[in-house]
Amino acid sequence: MNLVLIDASLAGVSGDKLVSAFASASGRGKELEAAINDALEAIGRMGTEVFFEEVESHGMKGLRLNVRVSESEGKGESDVRTAREALETLIAAAEAIGLSQSGKKQARSTMELLIDTERASHGTEILHELGSIDTVVDIVGTFKAVELLGVEGSAFFTTPVAVGCGAVLSSHGMLPVPAPATLSIMSRTGLPITRSEVQQELTTPTGAALLAILTSGRADFPPFRITPGGVGAGIGKRELGIPNITRVIIGESPARTTEEEIFLVETNVDDVDGEVLGWMFEKLSGVAEDVCMIPMLTKKNRPGHLIRAVSTADSVGKVIDAILEETGTMGVKVSPWRRIKVDREESVVDVNIRGKPYSIRVKTNLRTGSRKPAYDDCRKAALEEKMPLRSVVDLVRAVSAKEKRAD
Repeated sequence: MNLVLIDASLAGVSGDKLVSAFASASGRGKELEAAINDALEAIGRMGTEVFFEEVESHGMKGLRLNVRVSESEGKGESDVRTAREALETLIAAAEAIGLSQSGKKQARSTMELLIDTERASHGTEILHELGSIDTVVDIVGTFKAVELLGVEGSAFFTTPVAVGCGAVLSSHGMLPVPAPATLSIMSRTGLPITRSEVQQELTTPTGAALLAILTSGRADFPPFRITPGGVGAGIGKRELGIPNITRVIIGESPARTTEEEIFLVETNVDDVDGEVLGWMFEKLSGVAEDVCMIPMLTKKNRPGHLIRAVSTADSVGKVIDAILEETGTMGVKVSPWRRIKVDREESVVDVNIRGKPYSIRVKTNLRTGSRKPAYDDCRKAALEEKMPLRSVVDLVRAVSAKEKRAD
């Protein structure tokens, strides 16, 4: 599985730094530059031109996006201002730059998030700074850069985001940092914040909106390997006293593994009979992914058990109901976990045991190649043939290994 980590922990994130970071990672900055300029011309902004330049910020190299507006066009005079104008311009630019259907949907969602946030924060349909052509360039440019990099189907994650502190001058007057629009986006979407002593605005509303749409606020990224050359840096225009960068890091999860969300359901009991505990195993069989009961000392030094069940999102409600109903416990703890499963496949091995044919299911670990016979099938054969379970398992392993060598 491909994975993209957006590192905004040092100098936050803005639209221009994010599109530059993806362009840097892809090595296709010139191609992206041409695509954006063609799109601007297509929507009637012939006097606006963008270009990337390689720059350095406190020893960190990367790309910087520049937007140049001709004197004849006049900076800001032709910029979109109302929410409707902004959305219409964004849709036209997304079409002109050739975004995929998914890219167009994400671009529109980003602009709609900005519009909703501005309306909620300031009670206006006039977008001021957010209505400029720069915002349109940042949004369509970012999603086009993602597509050029070939990671649009990847899982996106973010580090905690540096937002800065102090105050910033806007069309609404002096505003605290983070600005109300930025704070609203981060609150709505669950983007994590990290402390920063820099007395400037590090994360802009556009940067926060793009980050939210790309990552959905996911910050609990799994272990991964960085792909060769899979790091890009976008450099901002202001001097901060630190590297003014946003980075993107491209990687992949360990080979032949699959990531999924699971839930851990657990409770402590000290007044449940052993028969009920045994019954819990049967009741949860086929419902929970895994169940264990751990002996422990509870309050007032009473002996008890920790009941712990692993379930999927589809079955977590049934697991909770079963534990509450069967144990009489006053409550359960439920927490989401991330499980990384090794890919496996199941096959059937035909074995002859004492002249009688048996079909035994075997699971193969696709990462290591090891094989494990199914317990229930081996148990059935052992009971019917009145022989040790281990002998059946060894026989199935031997036949399975022979078939593997033949393949």
